[in-house]
Amino acid sequence: MIPLRMAAYCRVSTQKQTQLDSLAHQRLFFASYARSNQLHLTHIYADAGISGRQMRSRTEFLHMLDDARAGAFDVLCVKDISRFARNTVDCLQAVRQLKQCGVQLRFLSEGQACMGDSEFILTVYASLAQEESAHLSKRIKFGKDINARRGRVPPVIFGYTRTGLFSLRIQPREAETVREMFRLYLAGMGAAGIAAHLNHAGRFTKRGNRWDARGVRRCLDNSIYCGVFVNHKSTVVDYLEGKTQALPQQDWYVHARPEWAIVSRELFEAVQGERRRRRAIAAQGKACGTNRNT
Repeated sequence: MIPLRMAAYCRVSTQKQTQLDSLAHQRLFFASYARSNQLHLTHIYADAGISGRQMRSRTEFLHMLDDARAGAFDVLCVKDISRFARNTVDCLQAVRQLKQCGVQLRFLSEGQACMGDSEFILTVYASLAQEESAHLSKRIKFGKDINARRGRVPPVIFGYTRTGLFSLRIQPREAETVREMFRLYLAGMGAAGIAAHLNHAGRFTKRGNRWDARGVRRCLDNSIYCGVFVNHKSTVVDYLEGKTQALPQQDWYVHARPEWAIVSRELFEAVQGERRRRRAIAAQGKACGTNRNT
């Protein structure tokens, strides 16, 4: 008798080592399950560091669905529903797609083994997984708000090395690049021209990528470079879709950190004035059917 072809799907939501260890344990679990149940394990699809709230961002999950449509396996095993999806609608749509392809879906955690054959039970468990995700999102949002009030800095910001959750140290070579951006802009060069100049000089972003106009503008508009750190400019309004919404300026958290200044306050304000002037000219040019570099 030819054994059924089995595929498995597993997921962890962060790239932390403990989560990656969990991913490795899930792989071993599926290999053991296949041997114990006389199944031929063909492939394990694994998304690492990916939330279960949005199907579109899970490349391995989408790959699995494509392979199911191509008839690549007969059985799909998932350890539990929270690994499969934390969005009830996505969960049901994926389950229906698998059934249409003739794939038998098995959830292997205790108490969930019957879900693949009962959409009602599946919906209940999927809703519970989504609600758990919603509560987790609220806790994370609350924690981020507290840290934002205290002035937590992002993990990566050009011109600095983060030395703690709330502290930075100026990185001299990158700081000189920041100063060059401000000088060139006031000298009349546009953001695209500055990006080209830096790339030609071999002065790239912190991650070693080439500069573009958008990246240059972000630096020119960031008040941290004159010693004023601002955060809490946006908030999550739809945790399932990951949609954010800009907050009004009165809701921003402003932290005076003069020791982080790379350019003077006067130079920063001069660049902001020039940015406004060029935007106004560009808007006029757009109305007249012409483009100008800002």
